[in-house]
Amino acid sequence: MRFQPPKIDFSREEVAEREIGRTAAGAGVRRFLIAAFLLTVAGVPVAQYLTESGRIPRAFEIFRAFPNAWRAAVQAEGISGRVSAANASLKADFKAFEKSLESESFIFRRALPPVQRFTSRFLGLGNEKVYLGRDGWLFFRPDVDHVLGPGFLDSGPDGRRQGGPVPALLRFHDDLAARGIRLVVVPVPVKPQIEPEHLSSRHAPAPLRNRSFKRFVRELENAGIECLDISDALVADKVRCPQFLKTDTHWTPTAMERAAGLIAEKIRSVPPASLAGGHAARAPLSGTRPTDSAAGFSRAPATEVVHAGDLTAMLRVGPELFPSESVRVRPVLDAEGKPWRANPAAEVLLLGDSFANIYSAHDLGWGTGAGLAEQLSCELQEPVDRIAINAGGASTARQSLARSPARLAGKRVVVCEFAARELSSGDWKILQLAPPTTTTSGSSGVQPTLEKQCGQDAIAPGKSPAADVRPELASATGTIHEITHAPPPGSLPYKDLLICAHVTDVSGLHEREILLFLSGMTNGTLTPANALRAGDNISFRAVPWTTAEEKLGSINRLEISGPAADIEDIYWTEAVAH
Repeated sequence: MRFQPPKIDFSREEVAEREIGRTAAGAGVRRFLIAAFLLTVAGVPVAQYLTESGRIPRAFEIFRAFPNAWRAAVQAEGISGRVSAANASLKADFKAFEKSLESESFIFRRALPPVQRFTSRFLGLGNEKVYLGRDGWLFFRPDVDHVLGPGFLDSGPDGRRQGGPVPALLRFHDDLAARGIRLVVVPVPVKPQIEPEHLSSRHAPAPLRNRSFKRFVRELENAGIECLDISDALVADKVRCPQFLKTDTHWTPTAMERAAGLIAEKIRSVPPASLAGGHAARAPLSGTRPTDSAAGFSRAPATEVVHAGDLTAMLRVGPELFPSESVRVRPVLDAEGKPWRANPAAEVLLLGDSFANIYSAHDLGWGTGAGLAEQLSCELQEPVDRIAINAGGASTARQSLARSPARLAGKRVVVCEFAARELSSGDWKILQLAPPTTTTSGSSGVQPTLEKQCGQDAIAPGKSPAADVRPELASATGTIHEITHAPPPGSLPYKDLLICAHVTDVSGLHEREILLFLSGMTNGTLTPANALRAGDNISFRAVPWTTAEEKLGSINRLEISGPAADIEDIYWTEAVAH
């Protein structure tokens, strides 16, 4: 038997003393290491300060957090309430300050792109938002996480399911059913579900689905909600051509037109008795699947659009690694040969997100007039109304509808489209529609169309969509009670973003308390509005949101949460002064 020396257990301090504490270093080495450390620590803020010469450094904005915390504490009640309010204010301001420093950092803007290009080219690495696939394909990380992650209906640590899409859709269905309106839910599959072979050579047969998806569909159908899964159809069609763009999160025009045809077939079908939800089902819309030359709505000749994918922008690399893509889109025309327009008096309402807007909204860069609502009109040969907001599939589109329940006047079908990743990561607020009245159950209750309030002319490429909103402006002042802030550029697959402020003590308008939308990001650049904080006194020139919504309603926006989200008086302003 071999002799084993006794085991000696050293504490962490003893180990550090033995390994590091007795390291000998000459005076020159010590001075060099100290200088290098100080240079590393001080170099970044000094470089940032030099780039900000001529104006107050952004670093000093952190001191605004303390008066904001004081104001929050004064407005609260009780000692614990004031401490909690001050702590929440400080936490929000510190977080916003950290994001602003990161997005506007000299080092971040200058050093990150070349480093990312190197790691992408030679190491095959993406970043926190983008995975590099095979043969030049890019994938949005939340999409991959949705497919491979835990079931979105799985129970939490306490053994109970926490919220999620089902309760929100059940409430929406019940509110629509009370009006005799049919709900069709369309979760659009994301890229790794349909094109997994471009992400990994080791993949299961497509379509891939989150493990909770079948259960989700079953729960909806048991509750009387129709759910249309188009995944199998897209997989069958990809033998002819790809169904998704290589460097973008969205589908191709061909896949979108295929989806429009499937949705039209679903709308024309008679729902099973088990899906009637206890309410008398209305007759399906008439019509058959039309050809492109059918009377009424038709498709114009295809036009080529060349654009860089949103995943390329999020990866922060130049076009030399991932060049722009080319697609052919077919805009839809009405019976008079004019570009398609949403019709608030239509029997079908499409609620959607960027998958509905991708070939319709100018700010996305992939053409206009050829989106999902347009193609659905062409398939149905019927007008279609549309509320489609980028990144708004989970709640924002429903929230917009809840603020304007008269939009449901004359509706027979509501199609709720959203990216499937929203099932895992979306904020599924339970929203309540106002009870039906005589003004929301017939065509006489339809509000004047937004076309009369704000034109729908095309906006020049690269131009801020807000620049074309030029209605009459009203001068007003107020105090910001709460405001959202844009995340760092490149963290979202959109270059434009609206932020929202809850403004109190308003003068100059009829209301004393409003929600105010502002531009938070334009063409990938943060706007000065992100420097606004709670407690700021501001002056602005505003118009009712309904006036600007036709131009700006599709843009991704960060809404106020909590009770303030229910404020019905909403305005838009291009800029504020404080």
